[in-house]
Amino acid sequence: MSFPDAVALLALTPLFQGAGREQLTALAGRARFRRYDTHDAVFRAGDAADTLSVVARGSVRVYRAGPGGREFTLGIEGPRQMLDLAAVLDSAGRHTAHAHALGEPTQLLSVPADLARHIILHTPALAGAVITHLARREADGQRRLDALVFSGVGARLAAYLLDHAGAPHALPRNSELAALLGTVPEIVSRKLGEFYRLGWIDLARRTVTVMNPAELQRVVTGD
Repeated sequence: MSFPDAVALLALTPLFQGAGREQLTALAGRARFRRYDTHDAVFRAGDAADTLSVVARGSVRVYRAGPGGREFTLGIEGPRQMLDLAAVLDSAGRHTAHAHALGEPTQLLSVPADLARHIILHTPALAGAVITHLARREADGQRRLDALVFSGVGARLAAYLLDHAGAPHALPRNSELAALLGTVPEIVSRKLGEFYRLGWIDLARRTVTVMNPAELQRVVTGD
């Protein structure tokens, strides 16, 4: 992909929508597209956060790993989403999570962290966008933590499906979805089958379409 492609991608990325042409071309001028195959590592916990990565194509799973190999998914980032912005904004930052490519091919636009920090911190509109972005991430993280502690798997799965109810959504593999929801693949498979048989969702080759959001919402709220 080319320099114009980099400019176009950055202009569509929510954080940089407040950037002017000068800032976009400065970022794109030092950015590089990188291709990853499925399960290729993008970064690992402890790596220096010296690059701001924006997903151009495919998707990336960001997760933490605990003792015994258990993993907890923090998020699955798709096109025009950034990876671990908080670590990148810290001049001495290091990633506290792992990230690997899910879709094939996955393509990321990598911008040097020092350049991204300089432009963000010296552009008031971008600095404000960063605050909004990080506040939403914090709220989403708190919501997910509350769901893990207080909600059953069915409610967590229903909430996930409602979050992607606007259009047909390509589901990650059951193992990846289970890690995102804090459960095991067998339960995810069983719950998806249950929702399908009830007519609340339609499933076709791992693409899900929400058919009855009202019933899924009742599962979320426990009504």
